[in-house]
Amino acid sequence: MTSQKVYRILAFGDSLTEGFHFAGFRFHPYAIKLAELVRNHCEWVYDGSPDRPQIEVKSSGRSNECVLSGMLDRFRKTLSDAVEEGHYYRWIIILGGIHDLAYGIKPETIFDGLRQMYQLAYEHGANLVIMTINETGRLKTNDPRDLDRHTLNTLIKKYAWENHYAGGRRTFCVDINEAIPWHRPDLEEKKQIWDDHMHLTPKGYDLIGTLIFQTIVDYLNLKDI
Repeated sequence: MTSQKVYRILAFGDSLTEGFHFAGFRFHPYAIKLAELVRNHCEWVYDGSPDRPQIEVKSSGRSNECVLSGMLDRFRKTLSDAVEEGHYYRWIIILGGIHDLAYGIKPETIFDGLRQMYQLAYEHGANLVIMTINETGRLKTNDPRDLDRHTLNTLIKKYAWENHYAGGRRTFCVDINEAIPWHRPDLEEKKQIWDDHMHLTPKGYDLIGTLIFQTIVDYLNLKDI
């Protein structure tokens, strides 16, 4: 009897990847919704066949982590450990940088750390999803103090555009800054999606998972495993 194949996805980042909400007493990673959607799609692709692969979406978020003082090294170790176990991720999703910005680190310096993570993902053999840094309730959209976040987001989006098909691996950007704005006219919708000035509700995190799925669904290649 042959063992079931496993299609692996890694969601890596800080508190938004961890699904931080309710002041940190509860967690609802976006990986939960993403896994549900990919599994449902996989069942449809295989028409319910028992030969379909097992879908594994690993959530590896850590609250308050900075790209340059923790995340990069942790990411390198996560991939090294996976290879040692004979596990390879088909997709890697990366979100980080908001805490570096809070410490006054320049966007170009933060992006250099992110770019190293992106390269590690390619070397692992994975397709890549990178996300922009979302708005927060601390600053208005046009506040000059928010310029560094906009600069970092531009660097992230530019990288995805320039490396959309790099070395045979796909790269996509999910722009949560545009898709899930904190400053919005519909206050009822805002209450449903935002938990505090920086973090989302479970519904908000599910929205991120849905956005990622919609971005990569046509490139999953679930039968190529």
